Amino acid sequence: MERARNVAVLIYEKVDLLDIAGPFDVFGVSSNWGKDFKVYTVGEKQNPVNTVSGLTIQPKYSFDNCPLPDILIVPGGLGSRTEMNNAAITSWINQTSASAEIVLSVCTGALLLAKANLLDGLRVTTNRNAFDLLRENAPPSAVIVEDVRYVDNGKIVMSAGVTAGFDAALYVVARLFGEERALASAAKIEYHWHKDEKTTALQQNDVFSIRKAQIEDVDNIQKLFIEAAHWIQLSKGFTQWREDSFTKAYVTSFIHEQEVFVACQKGEIIGCFSIQWKYEEIWGDLFHDDAGYVHRLVVARKYKGESFGSRLLSWAEDYIKNKGKGWLRLDCMADNPTLNDYYRSLGFIYQGRFDGRGWSANLYEREIE
Repeated sequence: MERARNVAVLIYEKVDLLDIAGPFDVFGVSSNWGKDFKVYTVGEKQNPVNTVSGLTIQPKYSFDNCPLPDILIVPGGLGSRTEMNNAAITSWINQTSASAEIVLSVCTGALLLAKANLLDGLRVTTNRNAFDLLRENAPPSAVIVEDVRYVDNGKIVMSAGVTAGFDAALYVVARLFGEERALASAAKIEYHWHKDEKTTALQQNDVFSIRKAQIEDVDNIQKLFIEAAHWIQLSKGFTQWREDSFTKAYVTSFIHEQEVFVACQKGEIIGCFSIQWKYEEIWGDLFHDDAGYVHRLVVARKYKGESFGSRLLSWAEDYIKNKGKGWLRLDCMADNPTLNDYYRSLGFIYQGRFDGRGWSANLYEREIE
């Protein structure tokens, strides 16, 4: 069974109460009785902080003992103008975002993302009274978008001021579990969801993102594997990947038993891979536990030559690094010289060869800087 996503809500001195409470409550109410979201607060220390309005809140976790978030909420408030210069907070946001599926800033939480170096080349927004401050701190490549409730860049979602955080949180729920879930949650808290249709359209048509695979992705992942197996047999003349081995039962088991990720572009799943941490026979005496092993990496054939494979590996490398590991590993069909040359061009070092029954794989790794 898919575990609940960890949703960490950052709090700090002089944070805005609604920036915290809005998304916290949206994800809590949308959690399907805790089955889909586990929501908690985190602060730099486990010391009480005061909101702008004077309410004192005790964070459940500190940076030192916080469970690794799948979704990170970065709220705003008057204190963001101070904490944006707090290297402990901005460094933690930067490091945590590497493995997070989604980072959602609310209001002037955008300033913290800017200082955490997360906004390069993105469409960004914030409270309407803080656009000038965001312009001063965002990279030149960022495009500031006004008159929207929220914007979606794939991993990075950003909302306008205060109550727009409700809307952005509901949007994320809809992205993950469908609009019906988001509407039901809005009804439970008696809130009128202000959907930003422009953002929804852009997300569906333009955004490249990587997320954890869901059981609803089985058919699309199966299609990717069968397409790849067919192409390998047709172009290379061997059946190391067999079309008939990628049954729906196999793909379902793959998602349940491994940490599987999918890449999405233009509303379509275009790539897939898993990351494994435990001993695998294929590595034998070469196995060590200071590595993440990327397995079953595949990209849709129509995107061949557009560098999506290297983007997936870069994302995986960041994820593995954030787990405290020092090496990225993968295997490659030994009899596919083009693919082997490609991995070597990305800095992977040949470590050995594994010969199975009717198939062989070359083993590669590269150190994570």
